[in-house]
Amino acid sequence: MTLFRTHATPRRLARLLLCLVTAATGGCRSEGGEEKRPEPSRTPTEAPAAEQPADLHGLGGVEGVQASYDQSRQPARFIAALGITPGQRIADVGAGLGYFTQRLSEAVGPAGQVVATDINDEALKRLRARMSERKNVVVRKVEPDEPGLEPGAYDLILLSEVDHFLSDRVAYLTRLRLALTPNGRIAVTHLRAMRPPLVAAAQQAGYSIVSEYDGLPDHYLLFLQPASSR
Repeated sequence: MTLFRTHATPRRLARLLLCLVTAATGGCRSEGGEEKRPEPSRTPTEAPAAEQPADLHGLGGVEGVQASYDQSRQPARFIAALGITPGQRIADVGAGLGYFTQRLSEAVGPAGQVVATDINDEALKRLRARMSERKNVVVRKVEPDEPGLEPGAYDLILLSEVDHFLSDRVAYLTRLRLALTPNGRIAVTHLRAMRPPLVAAAQQAGYSIVSEYDGLPDHYLLFLQPASSR
């Protein structure tokens, strides 16, 4: 019987055993070759996050978009209650997205004007786009505590669901007096629970409640005039 003699040295045998153990991980180096290393995992490139829309909370809505909101606000009934006549100049203070602005524009007609103000750039941008064809509407950015209205120029100033945002109701209402014509009025509307603080502030600012409309489902509507002008 012929005996086969191995030519493997102890060092070579040790290396072969090591290769058997590490073969599953691909860590064995071949004779005269480079060690094979596993390919590093590649993290897929993440797509940029979509730009989030600007937060427009508290800026009202647009008529015809949400039926429940229209039912609560009753825009046709509300505008009729304001008693607007063609040719008047009206300020829509804190107009937001302009829920009433278009109807105000229609009420004053081509000879009148509506100045819609707000502090929010995104709301103003959207309102300008909506009112771009209405020549009797001016959209104006103002500072939070400054009405930004010309003195003695407005027959009606509307504050719709906005007085709770004012840092000082009394001071703001006092400034609004300067913008009224001699017989000008301020119309304020809000949820009924918000009526007491507004009335208290109006009295401190020297106004009287000259009339009030109670035909809205959820909101009060009252009209103020400076007590000295009555």
